Amino acid sequence: MRRLVIYNPRARHTHAVRLARVADAKLGPVGGYEVRVAGSPAEATALARRAAQAGYDQVIAAGGDGTINAVVQGLAGSDTALGVVPLGTGNAAGANLNLRAGDIPAAMDLMARGQTARVDLGLIGGRHFLTMAGVGLDGQVAHELHEAWKRRLGKIAFIRQFFRSTLSYKLRHCHLEITGGEEDLVLDEPLWAVLVCNLPIFTWRVRVAPEAAADDGQLDFIIFHRCSIRQLISLAGGNFLFGIDISDSPFVTVARGTRLQVNAEPPALWQADGDVGGQTPVSLEVVPAALNLIVP
Repeated sequence: MRRLVIYNPRARHTHAVRLARVADAKLGPVGGYEVRVAGSPAEATALARRAAQAGYDQVIAAGGDGTINAVVQGLAGSDTALGVVPLGTGNAAGANLNLRAGDIPAAMDLMARGQTARVDLGLIGGRHFLTMAGVGLDGQVAHELHEAWKRRLGKIAFIRQFFRSTLSYKLRHCHLEITGGEEDLVLDEPLWAVLVCNLPIFTWRVRVAPEAAADDGQLDFIIFHRCSIRQLISLAGGNFLFGIDISDSPFVTVARGTRLQVNAEPPALWQADGDVGGQTPVSLEVVPAALNLIVP
């Protein structure tokens, strides 16, 4: 078994000595491992791509969702399996695997004992994503969320930034087309955001697409229509605090499909797995069975 651990030393829950000690205990007896430090997302992608080309069995991303996403770029379409050791703040990928941020022993145990499953990826603006993407307010929150606040406040920084961005955000008039589902959907109206889920948990404690599955060849789309700021915050708060299903809200449309095309006036930012990638117009599609993932 050939394993490569790609490690981000700047991740919030990083502890290099503990990571090495647990990896020795969990992975050492079952084939061992190598470690490479990634100083940037581009370096993480390059390391993962070279490992896949060299025929490694596993590449383990030890870092936040940004590090995991960077590794996904290098592994997409290969037979090398992705392993996740969540050390960041949002921990969307880890949450979908029932892994808590910073719980290195549980993650390493999964790497040693888990099985692999072929899962879908999303592709937006030429960038793959494993967990989720978003256009509009969601992209604005990702753009305005500073690393310093994430390090200082942890997950609370996301809540803080959501309120700040919501209060200043101006709705975009969007032309949106979703195809490849049971029914095509076309909208031309002001929208707060379009969330795209490949996995059920969008981010920490936010489960907006509980029926999403990474092996169904489709993506789940959650569209937030025009409503007041108070109504939007109430909607988001009910889901976050009490797990209330938002699909029954008159301000939300939930759809499934294989492709999204969206334009906005003025242009809206989009993000993939928490990192801003660009602005509209943008196209998004599912890439079926594009990744081997180590799962419980």
